[in-house]
Amino acid sequence: MENNVKFSKNVILVDVSFLDETVSDIKSFLGERLGRTLPDVDLPAWLSYLALDAGLREGDNEIQVLLVHGGEVSALPHCRPADLKELDGVACRTPLGEFAFSRVSSAGMAASSDLFIDLMHLALDSADVECLALVPFHRLYAGKVEEELRKCLGKQEKQKEAGRVVYFMMAAPQVPISCVTDSVLYSLSHVLGIKPEELE
Repeated sequence: MENNVKFSKNVILVDVSFLDETVSDIKSFLGERLGRTLPDVDLPAWLSYLALDAGLREGDNEIQVLLVHGGEVSALPHCRPADLKELDGVACRTPLGEFAFSRVSSAGMAASSDLFIDLMHLALDSADVECLALVPFHRLYAGKVEEELRKCLGKQEKQKEAGRVVYFMMAAPQVPISCVTDSVLYSLSHVLGIKPEELE
């Protein structure tokens, strides 16, 4: 991938297949457990909660959302809005600032996991990026992401940059990573209307 990607100060890198699978599982499992139908995910609302968890606060922030997907994926069926083509190039404003959406397809290229990691490296190397939130497909390639983060941020000259990276995960990594870690389930549960006590 060429190094000509233009990044904003705040970047959220999301694997579309992970989001789809996780929301589907949560709605199915917890919806049955709680005895109610859970709504689709309001995408801007979820991203706002995720950005808050990453440390952003209300203001005039510019937040770039990169939606990484395989060539066969065209929609987020459990999110609103859902159509990736319609989301591409669109922006929306919330109290946190402006979210600008771009879809990045691995069609005709490497696997989406390689594309995700390539974009992560480019953002880590960019002097423009002050906050990088990562939401990879944990079940398929979280180990690769964690290994690359350890390689990049474990270097002495890179340790001061670790604070700008927030890695959102499903479960705590087995080996510590030199960046901030948080659970992606908190923001998803919140936007699905699930109270903390209902998860106990």
